[in-house]
Parts: sequence; structure tokens; C-alpha cells
Amino acid sequence: MVFSTPKEDWEFNVLDIYNFNRQGKLSKYFEFIEKNHNNLDGDICEVGVYRGHSIIATGLFLRQIGSSKKIYGFDSFSGFPAYHDYDDLAFFDSLHQQGIIDSIHLEKVKLNLKYKSLFSSVESTPSNISSSGDFSSTSKELLEKKIDFFNLENIVLIDGSYSETMIIENSNERKFMAVLMDCDLYESHKIALEYTWENLTKGGYMYLDEYYSLKFPGARYAIHNFFLSRTQKPSMHEKIEGDFERWFVKK
Repeated sequence: MVFSTPKEDWEFNVLDIYNFNRQGKLSKYFEFIEKNHNNLDGDICEVGVYRGHSIIATGLFLRQIGSSKKIYGFDSFSGFPAYHDYDDLAFFDSLHQQGIIDSIHLEKVKLNLKYKSLFSSVESTPSNISSSGDFSSTSKELLEKKIDFFNLENIVLIDGSYSETMIIENSNERKFMAVLMDCDLYESHKIALEYTWENLTKGGYMYLDEYYSLKFPGARYAIHNFFLSRTQKPSMHEKIEGDFERWFVKK
């Protein structure tokens, strides 16, 4: 039995799938895909798949709009790799001193850490600051089960470390019209940005999930440094009241 796209919010919640039918953090991402899937070359790329919250949604969405695009999902499916010094939460202070984040952003970082400390005696680190921990609870088997459940033939999983799977010299056959960048750490962003930007079609769109973050300073630093020497710069989407800032860049 092939199951159709969920219709109600509770279905998306139970299945742990992003609900693209409601306004949310990825609304502009899905809006861009819908408006441009027929006039931009390339497929979709998601960097940092975890348990499939957004990649399953993208697969269902593409099928719903009648798109022939595929989604390439890159993940090691083994949790976080080693951390860089730039991933240390204390590096947010350095970002502020360098003018990369403003004082309001830093205040929210400090408040988030204060909230965390109220409910835990363990000091916050990159491995526990997120509600998903170090993402070691990912499961490729679970994700493949979801893919089979919805009979999504438009999802291609690329399993392995980014240093092995995102090699520019071997990527000429792969082009992207949209990229969801959600890999949290400095080194991961450094590798993934080079690869995906090289393969992003002119006019393509990249959603920067951790550009504004209260948890992962290395992501902001990697993105900032990457675009320093480039004409294109990250821009903020119109802010939804009560939500974080949501950032993107177009090529």
C-alpha cells in the first residue's frame, strides 16, 4: 500500500515531517522550489538529513507539484564529527567582538544558555546544546523506511563524511537549483559550502539554517568567511513574528 501525502497537522507531527502546508521556517524554501522547478536547471540538495524531517517533506512536496526534480541528501548518519574551536559556545563572544553578530544576538545566546542551565547541571557543549544532542540518534534505516512508506523515488541518500562525498572534482554531473544547508558545525559548513555553491545553478537558492543560531557559532563563522570574497551575500527573509531570523543567499 502506497500512502499519500499527509493532510492534517497531527499527521505531519506523528510522522516527524515538516508541514509545508503551514507557514513556518521553510516556507520561503518551498515557495522558491514551487516557483522555479520548471525554469531552473538542477535538482535539490539537503546537507544534514538526520531523521528525514525536511527531506521527506521535500520529496512529498515535489510529487505534489508534479516536479521531476530529485533531492540529494548528504549525511554521515553517524552523528557529529570532531568539533573545531569555532564550534565552542564561547566563540559567540568572539563573533560579537569581530562585529559578525550584534549585541542583541549575543544576549539571546546568553539567555538560551541560562535557560539550559536551569534544567541541567551539565555545562552546555556542541554535543548537548541542541534538542537532538549530537545527532547520533540518526537512523538511515528509519529514513529509508519512511522513503519506502511513501514510495518516494525522488530521494537519493549520499551516505558518508562530507570530505569523502562532497568532492568538487567529481561533481560535474550534479547541479542544484536549491540547497538546504543544515549541518551545524564549522568544518561541515566549510566543506559543504564549497561543494554546493560550485554546483548551484545561477539564480539558485540556498537556505542557511544555522546562519542565525543560538547554538552553533561555527556555522555563522564559516558562512561569513565563505561569502566575504563573493559578490553575493546572505540576506534575511521577512521575519515571522515570534520566530528566529531566517537567512538565505541566491547565486
